Amino acid sequence: MKYSVIIPCYNVERWLGRCIDSVASAMPEGGELIAIDDGSADGIGALLCGLRDSLAGTFAASGRRFSVLSIPHAGVSAARNAGLGAAEGEIVFFVDPDDEVEPDFFSKMIAAMERDGADCCICAFKTRRDGDAAAPREDALKADYSFAGNGDIVEKFLPRIFGYSFGDIRRWYGGECLFSGREMASACRMAYRRRVIERHSIRFDESVELYEDMLFNARFLLHAERMSCVREALYRVTERASGAMASVPRDGTRYCRNKLRLLAARGELDAESGGRLAHVYAGTCVLSALELLSFAVRLRVPPRDGAAFLRECLSMPAVRRALRGFPLSPRRPFVAAAVLILRAASAFVSR
Repeated sequence: MKYSVIIPCYNVERWLGRCIDSVASAMPEGGELIAIDDGSADGIGALLCGLRDSLAGTFAASGRRFSVLSIPHAGVSAARNAGLGAAEGEIVFFVDPDDEVEPDFFSKMIAAMERDGADCCICAFKTRRDGDAAAPREDALKADYSFAGNGDIVEKFLPRIFGYSFGDIRRWYGGECLFSGREMASACRMAYRRRVIERHSIRFDESVELYEDMLFNARFLLHAERMSCVREALYRVTERASGAMASVPRDGTRYCRNKLRLLAARGELDAESGGRLAHVYAGTCVLSALELLSFAVRLRVPPRDGAAFLRECLSMPAVRRALRGFPLSPRRPFVAAAVLILRAASAFVSR
Protein backbone atom coordinates (compact mmCIF):
# COMPACT_ATOMS: atom_id res chain seq x y z
CA MET A 1 0.00 0.00 0.00
CA LYS A 2 1.52 3.31 -1.10
CA TYR A 3 -0.15 5.66 1.38
CA SER A 4 -2.76 5.87 4.14
CA VAL A 5 -5.17 8.74 4.87
CA ILE A 6 -6.46 8.82 8.48
CA ILE A 7 -9.59 10.81 9.37
CA PRO A 8 -10.73 10.95 13.05
CA CYS A 9 -14.47 11.66 13.32
CA TYR A 10 -16.41 12.91 16.34
CA ASN A 11 -19.80 14.63 16.03
CA VAL A 12 -19.00 16.14 12.63
CA GLU A 13 -21.93 14.81 10.60
CA ARG A 14 -22.54 18.28 9.13
CA TRP A 15 -19.07 18.55 7.56
CA LEU A 16 -17.95 14.98 6.95
CA GLY A 17 -19.55 14.34 3.57
CA ARG A 18 -17.81 17.36 2.05
CA CYS A 19 -14.50 16.27 3.57
CA ILE A 20 -14.73 12.66 2.32
CA ASP A 21 -15.75 13.86 -1.14
CA SER A 22 -12.65 16.06 -1.43
CA VAL A 23 -10.34 13.34 -0.07
CA ALA A 24 -11.76 10.56 -2.26
CA SER A 25 -11.53 12.74 -5.37
CA ALA A 26 -7.89 13.58 -4.61
CA MET A 27 -6.62 10.09 -3.72
CA PRO A 28 -4.31 8.53 -6.33
CA GLU A 29 -4.27 4.80 -6.99
CA GLY A 30 -2.89 2.38 -4.43
CA GLY A 31 -3.94 4.12 -1.21
CA GLU A 32 -6.25 3.53 1.71
CA LEU A 33 -8.68 5.77 3.55
CA ILE A 34 -9.18 4.95 7.24
CA ALA A 35 -12.03 6.77 8.98
CA ILE A 36 -12.43 6.38 12.75
CA ASP A 37 -15.77 6.89 14.48
CA ASP A 38 -14.62 8.17 17.87
CA GLY A 39 -17.78 7.23 19.75
CA SER A 40 -19.83 9.95 18.06
CA ALA A 41 -23.26 10.80 19.41
CA ASP A 42 -24.60 11.87 16.01
CA GLY A 43 -25.06 9.77 12.87
CA ILE A 44 -21.38 9.49 11.96
CA GLY A 45 -21.22 5.70 12.13
CA ALA A 46 -24.04 5.19 9.64
CA LEU A 47 -22.81 8.04 7.44
CA LEU A 48 -19.31 6.56 7.23
CA CYS A 49 -20.62 3.12 6.32
CA GLY A 50 -22.87 4.66 3.68
CA LEU A 51 -19.98 6.65 2.19
CA ARG A 52 -17.76 3.56 2.20
CA ASP A 53 -20.40 1.50 0.41
CA SER A 54 -21.13 4.18 -2.18
CA LEU A 55 -17.42 4.51 -3.00
CA ALA A 56 -16.67 0.77 -2.98
CA GLY A 57 -16.83 0.34 -6.75
CA THR A 58 -14.63 3.28 -7.72
CA PHE A 59 -12.14 2.51 -4.94
CA ALA A 60 -11.81 -1.15 -5.92
CA ALA A 61 -11.29 -0.24 -9.59
CA SER A 62 -8.31 1.95 -8.72
CA GLY A 63 -6.69 -0.28 -6.10
CA ARG A 64 -7.89 1.85 -3.17
CA ARG A 65 -9.49 0.84 0.14
CA PHE A 66 -11.95 2.51 2.49
CA SER A 67 -12.01 1.18 6.06
CA VAL A 68 -14.21 2.31 8.95
CA LEU A 69 -13.14 1.77 12.55
CA SER A 70 -15.30 2.37 15.62
CA ILE A 71 -13.84 3.07 19.07
CA PRO A 72 -15.25 4.34 22.40
CA HIS A 73 -14.93 8.10 22.61
CA ALA A 74 -11.41 8.99 23.74
CA GLY A 75 -10.46 12.10 21.76
CA VAL A 76 -8.71 12.96 18.51
CA SER A 77 -5.31 11.61 19.59
CA ALA A 78 -6.71 8.18 20.47
CA ALA A 79 -8.62 8.10 17.18
CA ARG A 80 -5.53 8.97 15.16
CA ASN A 81 -3.51 6.40 17.07
CA ALA A 82 -6.13 3.77 16.23
CA GLY A 83 -5.76 4.76 12.59
CA LEU A 84 -1.99 4.44 12.80
CA GLY A 85 -2.38 0.98 14.27
CA ALA A 86 -4.42 -0.09 11.25
CA ALA A 87 -2.43 1.78 8.57
CA GLU A 88 -0.44 -0.15 5.96
CA GLY A 89 0.72 2.69 3.69
CA GLU A 90 4.35 3.71 3.25
CA ILE A 91 3.31 7.36 3.68
CA VAL A 92 0.73 8.60 6.20
CA PHE A 93 -1.60 11.61 5.95
CA PHE A 94 -3.98 13.00 8.57
CA VAL A 95 -7.09 14.94 7.52
CA ASP A 96 -9.53 16.56 9.93
CA PRO A 97 -13.20 15.75 9.19
CA ASP A 98 -14.31 19.37 8.80
CA ASP A 99 -11.50 20.26 6.37
CA GLU A 100 -10.91 19.68 2.67
CA VAL A 101 -7.93 19.05 0.39
CA GLU A 102 -7.04 20.32 -3.05
CA PRO A 103 -7.33 17.77 -5.91
CA ASP A 104 -3.54 17.37 -6.13
CA PHE A 105 -2.77 17.39 -2.38
CA PHE A 106 -1.75 13.75 -2.05
CA SER A 107 -0.04 13.41 -5.42
CA LYS A 108 2.14 16.50 -5.00
CA MET A 109 3.13 15.68 -1.43
CA ILE A 110 4.04 12.09 -2.37
CA ALA A 111 5.95 13.27 -5.46
CA ALA A 112 8.00 15.72 -3.37
CA MET A 113 8.90 13.01 -0.86
CA GLU A 114 9.89 10.56 -3.59
CA ARG A 115 11.94 13.18 -5.41
CA ASP A 116 13.94 14.05 -2.27
CA GLY A 117 13.91 10.67 -0.53
CA ALA A 118 12.28 12.54 2.35
CA ASP A 119 10.83 11.29 5.62
CA CYS A 120 8.24 14.07 5.72
CA CYS A 121 6.79 16.93 3.71
CA ILE A 122 4.91 20.13 4.58
CA CYS A 123 2.72 22.39 2.43
CA ALA A 124 1.10 25.81 2.67
CA PHE A 125 -2.61 25.94 3.53
CA LYS A 126 -5.78 28.03 3.36
CA THR A 127 -8.16 28.90 6.21
CA ARG A 128 -11.77 29.97 6.29
CA ARG A 129 -14.32 30.38 9.07
CA ASP A 130 -17.23 27.98 9.00
CA GLY A 131 -20.14 29.63 7.20
CA ASP A 132 -18.06 32.56 5.93
CA ALA A 133 -18.59 33.20 2.22
CA ALA A 134 -15.41 35.25 1.91
CA ALA A 135 -12.39 33.86 0.07
CA PRO A 136 -10.15 31.77 2.36
CA ARG A 137 -6.97 33.26 3.78
CA GLU A 138 -3.77 31.69 2.44
CA ASP A 139 -0.89 30.99 4.80
CA ALA A 140 2.33 30.67 2.82
CA LEU A 141 5.37 28.79 4.07
CA LYS A 142 7.76 31.07 5.95
CA ALA A 143 10.83 29.53 4.28
CA ASP A 144 12.06 26.71 2.07
CA TYR A 145 11.98 23.61 4.28
CA SER A 146 14.00 21.27 2.12
CA PHE A 147 16.63 19.68 4.37
CA ALA A 148 19.03 16.78 3.85
CA GLY A 149 20.08 16.15 7.46
CA ASN A 150 18.53 15.82 10.91
CA GLY A 151 20.71 18.63 12.28
CA ASP A 152 19.21 21.12 9.82
CA ILE A 153 15.67 19.93 10.54
CA VAL A 154 16.12 20.34 14.30
CA GLU A 155 17.94 23.66 14.02
CA LYS A 156 16.02 25.37 11.22
CA PHE A 157 12.48 24.02 11.25
CA LEU A 158 11.62 22.47 14.61
CA PRO A 159 11.98 25.83 16.48
CA ARG A 160 9.22 27.26 14.28
CA ILE A 161 6.66 24.91 15.84
CA PHE A 162 8.08 23.99 19.25
CA GLY A 163 8.10 27.21 21.26
CA TYR A 164 9.53 30.68 21.82
CA SER A 165 13.18 31.29 22.59
CA PHE A 166 14.68 34.28 24.42
CA GLY A 167 15.64 35.60 20.97
CA ASP A 168 11.95 35.55 20.03
CA ILE A 169 11.14 37.45 23.22
CA ARG A 170 13.74 40.13 22.45
CA ARG A 171 12.35 40.56 18.94
CA TRP A 172 8.88 40.87 20.49
CA TYR A 173 10.18 43.68 22.70
CA GLY A 174 11.40 45.31 19.49
CA GLY A 175 7.88 45.32 18.05
CA GLU A 176 7.81 42.04 16.09
CA CYS A 177 4.74 39.83 16.40
CA LEU A 178 5.57 36.72 18.42
CA PHE A 179 3.94 34.46 15.85
CA SER A 180 5.60 36.06 12.82
CA GLY A 181 8.21 33.33 12.50
CA ARG A 182 5.97 30.43 13.52
CA GLU A 183 4.44 27.71 11.40
CA MET A 184 1.09 26.16 12.34
CA ALA A 185 2.07 22.77 13.69
CA SER A 186 -0.94 20.90 12.32
CA ALA A 187 -0.35 17.27 11.37
CA CYS A 188 -2.86 17.75 8.54
CA ARG A 189 -0.50 19.81 6.37
CA MET A 190 2.19 17.16 6.65
CA ALA A 191 2.97 13.77 5.13
CA TYR A 192 5.01 11.22 7.10
CA ARG A 193 7.11 8.18 6.27
CA ARG A 194 5.43 5.43 8.30
CA ARG A 195 8.62 3.45 8.84
CA VAL A 196 9.97 6.35 10.94
CA ILE A 197 6.75 6.43 12.98
CA GLU A 198 6.88 2.70 13.68
CA ARG A 199 10.63 2.42 14.19
CA HIS A 200 10.49 5.02 16.97
CA SER A 201 7.01 4.16 18.33
CA ILE A 202 5.73 7.68 17.66
CA ARG A 203 2.13 8.29 18.64
CA PHE A 204 -0.13 11.20 19.59
CA ASP A 205 -0.13 12.07 23.30
CA GLU A 206 -3.63 11.15 24.50
CA SER A 207 -3.22 13.20 27.70
CA VAL A 208 -3.08 16.46 25.73
CA GLU A 209 -6.19 18.23 24.42
CA LEU A 210 -4.55 21.12 22.55
CA TYR A 211 -1.32 21.19 20.51
CA GLU A 212 -1.01 17.42 20.39
CA ASP A 213 0.00 17.88 16.74
CA MET A 214 3.00 19.94 17.80
CA LEU A 215 4.22 17.19 20.12
CA PHE A 216 3.74 14.49 17.48
CA ASN A 217 5.58 16.56 14.86
CA ALA A 218 8.43 17.42 17.22
CA ARG A 219 9.00 13.79 18.16
CA PHE A 220 8.89 12.76 14.49
CA LEU A 221 11.30 15.51 13.44
CA LEU A 222 13.83 14.44 16.06
CA HIS A 223 14.21 11.24 14.01
CA ALA A 224 13.71 12.52 10.45
CA GLU A 225 16.74 12.69 8.17
CA ARG A 226 15.27 14.43 5.13
CA MET A 227 12.41 16.90 4.79
CA SER A 228 10.60 18.29 1.73
CA CYS A 229 8.10 21.07 1.21
CA VAL A 230 5.48 22.12 -1.33
CA ARG A 231 4.99 25.89 -1.50
CA GLU A 232 1.41 25.62 -2.80
CA ALA A 233 -1.59 25.83 -0.44
CA LEU A 234 -2.92 22.28 -0.85
CA TYR A 235 -4.89 21.90 2.40
CA ARG A 236 -8.04 23.83 3.40
CA VAL A 237 -8.71 24.39 7.13
CA THR A 238 -12.19 25.18 8.47
CA GLU A 239 -12.29 27.16 11.72
CA ARG A 240 -15.43 26.48 13.75
CA ALA A 241 -16.63 27.66 17.15
CA SER A 242 -17.27 24.11 18.40
CA GLY A 243 -13.72 22.93 17.67
CA ALA A 244 -11.21 22.17 20.42
CA MET A 245 -9.09 25.24 19.64
CA ALA A 246 -12.08 27.42 20.54
CA SER A 247 -13.82 25.36 23.23
CA VAL A 248 -10.95 24.25 25.51
CA PRO A 249 -9.69 27.80 26.34
CA ARG A 250 -13.20 28.68 27.57
CA ASP A 251 -12.75 26.15 30.38
CA GLY A 252 -9.99 27.64 32.53
CA THR A 253 -9.26 24.47 34.48
CA ARG A 254 -8.96 22.28 31.37
CA TYR A 255 -6.82 24.90 29.66
CA CYS A 256 -4.40 25.24 32.59
CA ARG A 257 -4.06 21.48 32.98
CA ASN A 258 -3.31 21.21 29.28
CA LYS A 259 -0.72 23.99 29.58
CA LEU A 260 1.07 22.12 32.37
CA ARG A 261 1.02 18.85 30.45
CA LEU A 262 2.51 20.59 27.42
CA LEU A 263 5.35 22.01 29.51
CA ALA A 264 6.07 18.55 30.94
CA ALA A 265 5.92 16.98 27.47
CA ARG A 266 8.35 19.56 26.07
CA GLY A 267 10.74 18.65 28.87
CA GLU A 268 10.43 14.97 27.97
CA LEU A 269 11.19 15.72 24.32
CA ASP A 270 14.18 17.85 25.32
CA ALA A 271 15.54 14.93 27.31
CA GLU A 272 14.90 12.63 24.34
CA SER A 273 16.83 15.04 22.12
CA GLY A 274 19.84 15.07 24.44
CA GLY A 275 19.18 18.65 25.56
CA ARG A 276 19.01 20.14 22.07
CA LEU A 277 15.62 21.80 22.63
CA ALA A 278 15.88 23.58 26.00
CA HIS A 279 16.81 26.95 24.51
CA VAL A 280 14.10 26.65 21.85
CA TYR A 281 11.23 26.82 24.34
CA ALA A 282 12.79 28.77 27.25
CA GLY A 283 10.61 31.77 26.45
CA THR A 284 7.53 29.53 26.30
CA CYS A 285 8.23 28.31 29.85
CA VAL A 286 7.95 31.85 31.18
CA LEU A 287 5.02 32.86 28.96
CA SER A 288 3.14 29.77 30.17
CA ALA A 289 3.87 30.65 33.81
CA LEU A 290 2.62 34.19 33.15
CA GLU A 291 -0.55 32.82 31.60
CA LEU A 292 -1.20 30.56 34.58
CA LEU A 293 -0.62 33.56 36.89
CA SER A 294 -3.14 35.56 34.85
CA PHE A 295 -5.75 32.80 35.08
CA ALA A 296 -5.26 32.66 38.87
CA VAL A 297 -5.36 36.44 39.43
CA ARG A 298 -8.39 36.95 37.18
CA LEU A 299 -10.17 34.02 38.89
CA ARG A 300 -10.69 32.14 35.65
CA VAL A 301 -10.02 29.06 37.78
CA PRO A 302 -11.00 28.39 41.41
CA PRO A 303 -8.44 30.05 43.76
CA ARG A 304 -7.19 26.77 45.20
CA ASP A 305 -6.71 25.32 41.69
CA GLY A 306 -4.96 28.47 40.51
CA ALA A 307 -2.45 28.25 43.37
CA ALA A 308 -1.89 24.55 42.71
CA PHE A 309 -1.34 25.10 38.98
CA LEU A 310 1.22 27.83 39.66
CA ARG A 311 3.00 25.70 42.25
CA GLU A 312 3.26 22.79 39.82
CA CYS A 313 4.54 25.05 37.05
CA LEU A 314 7.14 26.77 39.23
CA SER A 315 8.41 23.43 40.52
CA MET A 316 9.53 22.43 37.00
CA PRO A 317 13.33 22.78 36.61
CA ALA A 318 12.98 24.10 33.05
CA VAL A 319 10.62 26.85 34.22
CA ARG A 320 12.88 27.87 37.10
CA ARG A 321 15.90 28.07 34.80
CA ALA A 322 13.96 30.07 32.24
CA LEU A 323 12.71 32.54 34.84
CA ARG A 324 16.28 33.22 36.00
CA GLY A 325 17.48 33.93 32.46
CA PHE A 326 14.38 35.59 31.01
CA PRO A 327 15.24 39.00 29.47
CA LEU A 328 13.34 41.99 30.89
CA SER A 329 12.55 45.22 29.09
CA PRO A 330 11.17 48.63 30.12
CA ARG A 331 9.01 48.39 26.99
CA ARG A 332 6.97 45.71 28.75
CA PRO A 333 6.86 46.90 32.37
CA PHE A 334 3.92 44.72 33.41
CA VAL A 335 5.65 41.63 32.00
CA ALA A 336 8.84 42.56 33.85
CA ALA A 337 6.97 43.05 37.13
CA ALA A 338 5.10 39.76 36.76
CA VAL A 339 8.33 37.88 35.95
CA LEU A 340 9.98 39.32 39.08
CA ILE A 341 7.00 38.12 41.12
CA LEU A 342 7.28 34.66 39.58
CA ARG A 343 11.03 34.56 40.27
CA ALA A 344 10.38 35.25 43.93
CA ALA A 345 7.57 32.70 44.06
CA SER A 346 9.78 30.14 42.33
CA ALA A 347 12.49 30.58 44.94
CA PHE A 348 9.89 30.04 47.65
CA VAL A 349 8.41 26.94 46.00
CA SER A 350 11.85 25.35 45.47
CA ARG A 351 12.75 25.51 49.18
